[in-house]
Amino acid sequence: MRPDAMAGPVAHPMPGDVRFTTRAAPPSLDHAVLELWHLDDPGAPHCGLPKPYVEIVVSLRGIHWWRAAPGMPEHRYATAWVTPVQDGPRYARAEGRRELVGARLQPWAAKAWLGTLPPGNGTPPPRLSALLGREAGLLRDSLKAADSLDSLFERFAAWLEVRLPDRDAITLPAPCRDTDRAMDLARAVEATPRHYRRLFSGRTDLAPKRWLLLHRIDAVLRDPRLADPRFSLAVLACEHGFADQAHLTREMKRFTGATPGQLRHRAAHYPPHMLMPR
Repeated sequence: MRPDAMAGPVAHPMPGDVRFTTRAAPPSLDHAVLELWHLDDPGAPHCGLPKPYVEIVVSLRGIHWWRAAPGMPEHRYATAWVTPVQDGPRYARAEGRRELVGARLQPWAAKAWLGTLPPGNGTPPPRLSALLGREAGLLRDSLKAADSLDSLFERFAAWLEVRLPDRDAITLPAPCRDTDRAMDLARAVEATPRHYRRLFSGRTDLAPKRWLLLHRIDAVLRDPRLADPRFSLAVLACEHGFADQAHLTREMKRFTGATPGQLRHRAAHYPPHMLMPR
């Protein structure tokens, strides 16, 4: 099921006392925000997989550490940060129990609001306070005061609604998600591929082909059939725009560090973009 088809919050049962809940963005935000999410877990080391979204993440509990790759230096996270579109897996852990709430923004909406972000190439994510000043702390205080998940999501959505650009202010038409070719994106807005590539890159700091590839990988990670060992990975690959299973495996390995076969063993038990050590 696509996140934007959800009627309300969806809690994903998880082993090891991990709770992950998502909620589709309200209609007033669906031009800019895909979904809101909440994670409450023991804080064990994990690998965060790349997504075709910019994320605003607020810590409600725990001390968080981040590294670009195994063996690289660790960086202590701030209490709220912005994760740009990443070019590969990133590694994190927490001291104490971890509780996070986040919003997944379309990259063109994030660029219109926050401007150019550092590339997601292994640089530590920027602090939200560096971009918004004391508003970041006020947001965290408000979210920590929420007495339920409903209240938490409502407060976050209301905060975003008064800050994100409205539909008319975002000059890049939302790309069609049902295509796997950059040429089709250009045709949909009656632009030449070259002009659309400049337009898309200027509004998102991403090439259209890279966004499409990340979007296809995201769709595979969210597909519940990935967790079904009886379902053909070759069929899954073709249904999500990959030439064949080998193409899916190659791109998945390049962007996530794991093969579809490895990911399917954890897909039923963890958030779509989290890979826990076995």
